[in-house]
Amino acid sequence: MNFNDNHLLKALVDTAPSGICILNSDGFIAELANEKFLQIAGRREEDLIGKSYWETFSEVREQYEDILCHVVSNNKAYHADQVPMILIRNGKQDLIYVTFVYAPMVDLDGKVHKVAIWVQENTKEVMEREKDTAFNNAMKIDRDRLHDYFLQAPVGISVMTGENLLIEFVNPNYQAMLPGRSLVGRPFFESLPEIVDTDIAQALTDVFKTGLPVSFRDRLVAISKEEDGPTTDRYFDFSYVPRFDSNGKVDGVFNFAFEVTAFVNSRRKAKQESNNMTQILDMLPASVVVIRGFDLVVEMINDSNLAYWKKTREEVVGKPFLEILPDLADQPFASQLRQVMETGQVIDVKESAVIFTNADGSIRETYVDYTYQPLSDLDGNRNGVLVMSFEITDRVHARKLLEQYANELTATNELLAQSESRFKFLIQEAPVAIGVLQGKTLIVETANDKILDVWGKTREIVGLPLASALPELDGQPFLEILDNVFATREPFYANEIPALLEHGGKLKELFFNVVYQPIFDQHDNVSDIVIVAVDVTEQVNSRKALEISEQHFRKLSDLVPVKISNALPNGEVTFFNQGWLDFSGLSFEDLRDFGYFQMLHPDELESFQKGLLQASKTGVPFISEMRFKNKDGQYIWHINVASPVLDAQGKLIMWVGSTTDIQAIKEEEQRKNDFIGMVSHELKTPLTSLNGYLQILQLKLKQDDGLTFAEHALERSLKQVRLMTSLTNGFLNVSRLESGKMHIEKSTFDLRGLFKETCDEYRILFPNNRITAKLSDEEIPVYADRQKIAQVFNNLIGNAVKYSPAASDIWVTVEQIGTKARVMVSDQGIGIKQEDLSRLFERYYRVGNTTVSGFGIGLYLSMEIIERHGGKIWAESELGKGSTFFFELDIYQN
Repeated sequence: MNFNDNHLLKALVDTAPSGICILNSDGFIAELANEKFLQIAGRREEDLIGKSYWETFSEVREQYEDILCHVVSNNKAYHADQVPMILIRNGKQDLIYVTFVYAPMVDLDGKVHKVAIWVQENTKEVMEREKDTAFNNAMKIDRDRLHDYFLQAPVGISVMTGENLLIEFVNPNYQAMLPGRSLVGRPFFESLPEIVDTDIAQALTDVFKTGLPVSFRDRLVAISKEEDGPTTDRYFDFSYVPRFDSNGKVDGVFNFAFEVTAFVNSRRKAKQESNNMTQILDMLPASVVVIRGFDLVVEMINDSNLAYWKKTREEVVGKPFLEILPDLADQPFASQLRQVMETGQVIDVKESAVIFTNADGSIRETYVDYTYQPLSDLDGNRNGVLVMSFEITDRVHARKLLEQYANELTATNELLAQSESRFKFLIQEAPVAIGVLQGKTLIVETANDKILDVWGKTREIVGLPLASALPELDGQPFLEILDNVFATREPFYANEIPALLEHGGKLKELFFNVVYQPIFDQHDNVSDIVIVAVDVTEQVNSRKALEISEQHFRKLSDLVPVKISNALPNGEVTFFNQGWLDFSGLSFEDLRDFGYFQMLHPDELESFQKGLLQASKTGVPFISEMRFKNKDGQYIWHINVASPVLDAQGKLIMWVGSTTDIQAIKEEEQRKNDFIGMVSHELKTPLTSLNGYLQILQLKLKQDDGLTFAEHALERSLKQVRLMTSLTNGFLNVSRLESGKMHIEKSTFDLRGLFKETCDEYRILFPNNRITAKLSDEEIPVYADRQKIAQVFNNLIGNAVKYSPAASDIWVTVEQIGTKARVMVSDQGIGIKQEDLSRLFERYYRVGNTTVSGFGIGLYLSMEIIERHGGKIWAESELGKGSTFFFELDIYQN
């Protein structure tokens, strides 16, 4: 059932005094919402209809999703009376009070197939009621309600009080962002010392001093989850909101925070992997559309182009061009688009007429300047066209009208010589604003209807001096200009001259193309002045808007993570975005004056110049991997796209450059190559040894002493098999970890008991070393994946054996320290340099100058396992004196 097709139901919903929204029970897709509901929600209809209800109201999903599911599954309505709710309304976070009902709607079979949401905002009533309540009771109710909300809020919330911003409250979500820190009861800057001396700290201090809230979005903060732990780059959306006492004085600050690190990283990765040309197109101030394939399917279109076509995005994207605009089939655009894809030649057309047929059958005639630029896929095959256009309809009409007026004025002047009466008649009927001023006092002798409309006056001003007829001209230059025409006998011409004229009791700024033409009497003296004016206000405002749009493009280009530049055909650069300036550390002028070529790696300069020459001839962008020197003197790898822009004759008129940093990708490729080489080398050794033992075993079995050697050979062979199994499992565990398939299956067990069970196995596996255990007298319960924690035990003890001399001691301690279970594995091995300690747990990292085999993934996997349990792992060592590895887990609290 489509509610929009039921006009009676839709009318009832639209006129209801309460907010109403209808959802289907499968996926909670919004099908209908009245204006009252949209007003309370602070959303537009297109943000809600056809979308998941929880996608639109993600800020309250955690609180109410289960309730809504319960309504559907149990066919029972849910009522909430005057509950507080934090919504993002009209782009701003609001705390409101609402009464709402989730009401199930059943079909003929009695199955819930819709849910009706009835909502009434009670914010004003609640506020008024709270004002009438005694101060102390109201304060307590507010605090209790706010405390309950804060505890249940889906965002992190903390409350700071006093000038030293003492943290008096944090909710679970806030603490979860900093699990290893003690927050409550400590000053904010003491509990989070990383924030000190940053603009975030200054903003927080300013909020307390000024009482003005401040918000940050996608803010990078280098911070650790634990006390004194290593900081990591994390991103947050957060706000500082002042708290006022009963006297209106700030006595504290609320901090609302939500970590968005994963979203920011995903968005950045998507931007890095997206096509550079698409990013540039989204920033252009012109109307832009990307069309693909022979069927001319619209792939992308910007808002400016949608407004010009008078279409919505849903009517356009993914549909053929001629299906969207069938009235353009007889116009040249479709064939030109296919021609560009076939030939690769740019088509550039000025003042092209575009005729549209409106829904009512009327004709809309427009004019545009447009360029068709070929687009290629990643294999270099032309498969699309980038269309950039500027609508110039008003400009063309104004020019044609001005030409028409000029022609008519010429004819009028000829007729004036024949008859004054005919002259006045033509002035009155002329399609252009014309007036005649008599004598030096500038008496308004004649004024046609159009000039009266321009002046905003009635015919009552005829016979008055111009200064009296238009008193608002006082202080403007027009009266002086007219006096000068009398004095010099020379006509005055001006284009787009501004004037402040009174219309409807208000001054209005208008722009005109004007002519003040002196008229001579029989004595060759100036007797009159003819005024001819064309209102070009709309044209001027359109041009100014275009200039503002261009400035907006330049500002947007400074925000994208791509270096963008423009250059003239001779190579002179006219624009570098902020990304280039930040990367080079140069000003625009220094970078323009050959600083760009100085940043190129010398080995790539010649091929780059040849590529530019070829691109200028073919019109095909030159794409290459190049190194550019940054402000620190380091050469960084980039993908560089130099796109020539050609006119209709194939002549180069501009270069557009797009340069993207790929240094991380290059480094990752190198690491993978190194890893493959290391895998090949490490697996070759045990395979060779195993093959040799098996061949000798085969020969020995034919001899008398074969059984004695067989026992030895089998023992050595099994050792090599265990080595290969360990290497292979490590590699597979990394693959599972990276693909998200390594699962943690937790249970409660005694950590001390786990080590006891595996201790005998260690002594069998490592008979040449003395393994000494110091275990707690009492059980140490933990809630963790027993097999994964055993894997960490095995890895740490195995490393202690590998990096220690034979017959040396290895000590293992399992003990409880406060609320933590701590494990320590110490050896008397070769030790680790201090500069290597910070990188021990990196994937594939191995300490230099070691002959011990391995992939460098054991400690990396151990760290991932411990951190996924909410614990931490670290090492202490001194070169030549052995190492101690630690890890901690939370004690299980029943």
